[in-house]
Amino acid sequence: MAPTMERDLSGVREFLEKNVLVRNATYDNTEVGVVNGTIGNATIGDGNSTPWNKSKSVTTFADLKVGDPRLIALDWILHKDVKQLEVYDENLSQRYILGLLAMAWDSESWDHCGAVVENTTEVEEVDTTLSEDSGTCFLRDNETDPVQTFQRWLSDADECDWFGVACNDGHVISIELAQNNLIGEIVPELGMLPFLQIIDLSSNCIYGVNNLSNQMSPLI
Repeated sequence: MAPTMERDLSGVREFLEKNVLVRNATYDNTEVGVVNGTIGNATIGDGNSTPWNKSKSVTTFADLKVGDPRLIALDWILHKDVKQLEVYDENLSQRYILGLLAMAWDSESWDHCGAVVENTTEVEEVDTTLSEDSGTCFLRDNETDPVQTFQRWLSDADECDWFGVACNDGHVISIELAQNNLIGEIVPELGMLPFLQIIDLSSNCIYGVNNLSNQMSPLI
């Protein structure tokens, strides 16, 4: 049996569908605006939330349209992520969710430390340089600050080492990606990170914050 088929039958899909995919959530991908409001303990923008069109109800991965970031992240965690986590791995859920955020927010277009586009030699902004393995990025705010090293999103590194992510005892507690050219939808599954306390997405083009009031209630 081919490795891909083995992963498809590993139970990972069913585990994520049962424990991560937000059931009865509604979503739409037609309206884009600048995020405002509050998520968890963090304030985003000026508090005037962008409206969000609600449409299809989600109960399983099969309910999602081709191209939905939830399906793309599922394919990544099953077949492309080098870690190949199984259902008994404690970090399976949070790694999938962070992978989902990368897919939903077009991480290949981020200003800093997003996923590297395959087969590209494009060099990023002046304050960012690529290492040879393309999984590491180096950032500094100005010429006098020390250079800091981060791991790129969707890289082989532990997700707690990805740029803007902070963890405590292996659990994601903070995601700070302000002013990073994030574009896309705040997916309801973000509320399934049980230890998340802080999230800063300010000055990005993100929408869908109104839909998270119920999903994010455990964090408030």
